[in-house]
Amino acid sequence: MRRTLPLLIATLIFLISAPALALDGYKDRRGSYFGLGLGGGAGSVFVEDEALSTGLDDGSDLGLHLHAAVGGGVTQNLLFGAELNTWIRTTDVYGQSLNHQHWSLNAVSTLFLVSGLFAEAGVGLAYGISDAARPDGFERRYQEMGLALKGGVGFEYFINGTIAPGFRLGYTRHFYSTSDFETLTGGISIRWY
Repeated sequence: MRRTLPLLIATLIFLISAPALALDGYKDRRGSYFGLGLGGGAGSVFVEDEALSTGLDDGSDLGLHLHAAVGGGVTQNLLFGAELNTWIRTTDVYGQSLNHQHWSLNAVSTLFLVSGLFAEAGVGLAYGISDAARPDGFERRYQEMGLALKGGVGFEYFINGTIAPGFRLGYTRHFYSTSDFETLTGGISIRWY
């Protein structure tokens, strides 16, 4: 009981003062943030052997796009952070199921232009797994690391003092030694400041 009562009092004080702590950073992008996003987009995979098809040669197939970000705001309009992205799709070519998974870990800068409208750019490491096949049944898996470049625009709106949902459009390009990947994505996102 001696330890329980002080713990309960400390918890009560913390819960009562939590709204006051949030007022210090009300709708403020300075400081740390964490974000998540969900969306989709059209992707293309180009491999060095033109006899092979990835099923994504024309760039019109949609895939699932997920991202997570963590970083900090330098000013109210400028954020720097790290972002983990993935794009996933399975295609069916010549009766074979071909898997595609493309990941990137980027250093990202976000500049808020007007109110919640922002532009972002990033560069980082890319990792991709792409299957390709020929009509005769031969299948090859491309699995390599490379360079990732990304850019995009979006809009977010504070729904309270620290949570800002929004939407974004982005372009990502991965450069590998024997294949290349590019995607145009769109989706919803949320950031906690």
